[in-house]
Amino acid sequence: MVDNQFDGDIHCADFVAGDKNITYGFTTDDVEKLIEKVLSMMQAGGVFLPSKGNHEALEIEVDGEKLVFAPGAVQQLASSRNERAHLLSLTVNQEYQRWATRFVALSGKMDVRQIIEGLPIAFSEIIIPTGDDGMQQAQPTQRKLESIVEALQSHSAFVILGDPGGGKTTTQQKLAFDAAHAILQGARLRVPLFVRLSQQKDADPYAFLEREWERRTGTPFADALSQGRVLILADGINEIPREKRNETLAGWRVFEQEYRGRNQLIFSGRTLDYDNQLNLPRVQVEPLDRPRISEFLKKHQAEALDELMDDAQSRLYEMARNPLNLFVLAMTYLKSGKNLAVLSNRGRLFLSFTQELLQGEQLRHLDEELSVDMKVTLYAQLAYAMQQQGVGTTFELQAAKEVLPENVTIMGEDLPLNAAKLFHFGRGATILDPITNPDIRFYHHLLQEYFAARELLRRFNQGEDLSDFWRALRLAEEMPPADVGEWDPLPEPPTTGWEVTTILAAGLARSPEKLIAAVQKVNPILAGRCLDEAGLADPEAVAETRAGVRQDLLADLYDPQMDLRTRLLGGFILGRIGDPRFPVEEINNVKVILPTMVDVPAGEYLIGSPTDDKDTYEDESPPIKVKLGKFQIGKWSVTNAEYACFMAAGGYENEAYWQTDLARRWLVGEEVTGGQYTSALNVWKYLQNTSDWREIFEKTGSYSPDDLDSFEYIAGLSEEEFNKEMGRNFSKKSRSQPDYWDDARFNNPSQPVVGITWFEAQAYCAWLSEVTEKPYRLPTEAEWEAAARGVPKRNPSTRSGTARIYPWGDEWDAAKANSVEGRVQKTSPVGAYTAAGNLGPFETEDQSGNVWNWTSSLYLPYPYDAEKSEVAEAEGERILRGGSWFDDRRFLRAAARFRNVPDNFYNGIGFRLLSPGSVSGS
Repeated sequence: MVDNQFDGDIHCADFVAGDKNITYGFTTDDVEKLIEKVLSMMQAGGVFLPSKGNHEALEIEVDGEKLVFAPGAVQQLASSRNERAHLLSLTVNQEYQRWATRFVALSGKMDVRQIIEGLPIAFSEIIIPTGDDGMQQAQPTQRKLESIVEALQSHSAFVILGDPGGGKTTTQQKLAFDAAHAILQGARLRVPLFVRLSQQKDADPYAFLEREWERRTGTPFADALSQGRVLILADGINEIPREKRNETLAGWRVFEQEYRGRNQLIFSGRTLDYDNQLNLPRVQVEPLDRPRISEFLKKHQAEALDELMDDAQSRLYEMARNPLNLFVLAMTYLKSGKNLAVLSNRGRLFLSFTQELLQGEQLRHLDEELSVDMKVTLYAQLAYAMQQQGVGTTFELQAAKEVLPENVTIMGEDLPLNAAKLFHFGRGATILDPITNPDIRFYHHLLQEYFAARELLRRFNQGEDLSDFWRALRLAEEMPPADVGEWDPLPEPPTTGWEVTTILAAGLARSPEKLIAAVQKVNPILAGRCLDEAGLADPEAVAETRAGVRQDLLADLYDPQMDLRTRLLGGFILGRIGDPRFPVEEINNVKVILPTMVDVPAGEYLIGSPTDDKDTYEDESPPIKVKLGKFQIGKWSVTNAEYACFMAAGGYENEAYWQTDLARRWLVGEEVTGGQYTSALNVWKYLQNTSDWREIFEKTGSYSPDDLDSFEYIAGLSEEEFNKEMGRNFSKKSRSQPDYWDDARFNNPSQPVVGITWFEAQAYCAWLSEVTEKPYRLPTEAEWEAAARGVPKRNPSTRSGTARIYPWGDEWDAAKANSVEGRVQKTSPVGAYTAAGNLGPFETEDQSGNVWNWTSSLYLPYPYDAEKSEVAEAEGERILRGGSWFDDRRFLRAAARFRNVPDNFYNGIGFRLLSPGSVSGS
């Protein structure tokens, strides 16, 4: 242990018990005595809180005994070049210690990049049976985490990603606290080193970490790394200056490749500001669910706020799903009570919250010359300059002084501004971060963006043109290549860095429609986000603006000049603010979205594929001609918005819509045909019986190395081991909603509904038929293929007909469909690929790719026979058509057939409606 460099008489803490008063300094002996005292008092249930007499001091009290750390003492411990003192500082510091009692575990999804004990992820998340030959498609390997800290057990390095205020930093601080506390209690763990990437500046990662490690612990960093003793917690990828981000992260990638393994590295950042530059497994933080919100409010003594979450008008629940928003909601509610106009508006919520902080600090400085309003103005100028200069979230002291005015007007008199006093005040109010002193950093990036929003709004109201801040890359010709790994998902378009600031400004604006209209001219997506996320108090005031933004987003969705990344993101935003393609109507007091249908004329159609086609599967041959009556088929697969109407109308409670014995038995909980277990067993059997399966899979180009490793693990299981894994990894499907209904990757209103069984698709058809008094059902596989391929063209030389291979023609084009080749790795808003040409002969959209469509047909060998194939009561496998986002081009051919048991479900299976010329089909 290296002793600290401070004089032993320097005051660190006081222990008071009755008449006894012990003073501790910063010597090694005193640090050890403090550690013993702190651990015993925490073990007895004590918690460190700001001292009542001096809020800059920290105290813990148990059974009349009190330990008080002097103002600044914890920060001094952190930089005392003493490892034990460093660990003590993490244990006592409010930034870390408060999460000992107030932390609520965040759920998430983790990339699985290596096999660990047992099945790497739930089997249903790895595989999808497709095709007659037993070949299987792999999904991106992600594992559900009840707490994202579980990722520590699986990866030596990973990245935590989430929304602004999503709990990323909190989780890092919780990890640091837990590790420090455990080490002080005798555990042999890696020593936590929490660093903010905004403070790295121009140093390379090694030099930056070495400086911080040795400043805090006093031990050689090189030795610690070689011994595998370091847990590096690098927070704030989004706080690295934008123009330096790629270069900086490239340096970190080199560092982690050299030192990971024995050591552990955990990065964090905003999802939209990260393009997988580190090429590490990602842990995506999910929004808080209702039980976690309730737990959070209970831990913050704000349980009464829980009942307001059901107020549909305020959308308070949606805001509360973000941990920082929820914290601010709780604090504001405890101070100001129920005021939905404030609580549901993000900008006004932060206004109320920061006013409380500043006014509370003002009361502790009765001689303060600057008013709270003046301080707000100055902090807003500072935040705006940080944002404008693109220097992350930290200014060096001199740079911060330079962006502030030299003089301020007080009581009509121009007086010099005391910047040091302003910064000290901000740290006391927790507007500015006291830990970065003397550098200037806002306590949270969102606080910086809030104050910048105030200045942005002031400038906008004065007529300043701010369009350059909002203008984003949108067109295909200007979009840079996606700088991601081969098997990483396609990223969203590059951000401007002003998105959150603008959204908060919209919430603060007296006339938000004016600001949103200005944004709309150059960035309809951001305008849509303002409408969706700002929590505007008066929806009627922005109704006209909302309608205009919707139309702009819809136009962009179908504009061939727009890049796919723009179309996808715009489609998701459109779904959130109300897609005009799916208006809700009311029929006999039942809310319903009437499906858009396209006409398919009666005639003779060709289905199936010739045997000499290399892409043909055995069960597609021989090709045959079928005569069909006229019918209508859905322009799109049924969306979440449409299916939500069925759920709201009690579709799962009304047995009348579940029209077969099998369906009714499934509805009450019976696994009537084996569900996912049947499909999983087929996969295992295929792997057992096909010695060259890995070579076959590799040739398709549809499987990542991680997918293949997962299959390798499965192939090595005995039948007994396989069944044991199945029992451990399969969960029973809900009988009240589709699977994935609560999964943010798949539940946008404009995405096709997925995770549904054949029975649920049939029940929706029955419900819609009753509500609309018009017959709807699933298409037969012959009808589906006819709609996708069109009327055969006669070939004069062979005197035979030929039908198109894909809905758009005979040539494969990865840009035309959401398939595994495009790496979107989730469902897309319906119609997002029409601009690229995914339009069928009768103007269906997305009939290839995105999601498989259930059909009514039983899986039987060709030739197709309607009498044998269309038996609703039969227990056999049903046919699906169209391919999906995780399938390759071969499965997206219009003739490709996929079979599944009717009670199976996946995140790539949906359905498309048919309104028949005859109810039974031909």
